[in-house]
Amino acid sequence: MKNKKIALLIVAVLILAAGIGVGAYAASNYGTKDDPLVAKSYLDKTLTPRLQAEFEARLDSEVKKLEDEISGLDVANFKAISLKSGQSLAASSGCEIILRSGSAEVLGEGGLSDVTAGASLSAGQAISKDHLLMAATSGDGISATTDATVLIRGGYKIS
Repeated sequence: MKNKKIALLIVAVLILAAGIGVGAYAASNYGTKDDPLVAKSYLDKTLTPRLQAEFEARLDSEVKKLEDEISGLDVANFKAISLKSGQSLAASSGCEIILRSGSAEVLGEGGLSDVTAGASLSAGQAISKDHLLMAATSGDGISATTDATVLIRGGYKIS
């Protein structure tokens, strides 16, 4: 019985020594400058071009999405809008409005900035023709008191 324990202990020590030896050999031969674990040619010829192609495809996809969004926005040019008497135009923040014909008054709690005159206009004030107005708060805008034509740049909603 005692011999069996000693034999078992010797076998365990041999297995442990063999494991340590294999681990030490693997650790000392992990690769060299001439023969690394990952070949430089694999990185240069295979992995890098594939990663670059994937990156460029994703980038092109995102650029296309942004171009589509931007092309849907018509912020570069003013649009001519006709308003009937009594109709109102609620502008988004930063929207620019120029009254070209007819008459209108300011609508909304925040009022509009008359950039041409350098003044703030409050709700109910008459709007001067050919003055550039800017909405600082979404929902502010104009109400046509007669049929009117305005030039507008930015987001708006007519009701």
